[in-house]
Amino acid sequence: MAKRKHGRVAAARRQPVLLELLKKDQSRVLRVLEKHGVFFDAGTYITLTAPLEKAAAYHAVLDKKKFVRDLLGK
Repeated sequence: MAKRKHGRVAAARRQPVLLELLKKDQSRVLRVLEKHGVFFDAGTYITLTAPLEKAAAYHAVLDKKKFVRDLLGK
């Protein structure tokens, strides 16, 4: 007989996309983006709609954890 597992596995928290952060606090987020070397033009849709870690990878941000931490204001 198979053993039953008790308890639930915690779901991973969904990171906000960059567009959501820009809506909340545009000036601070733009400063963080510039600080980390993330620049985009009107055609760079992927940067605005991708999860933060994917946007960081797309722009080759060196310290992804610090980038995410700075954007989230932690």
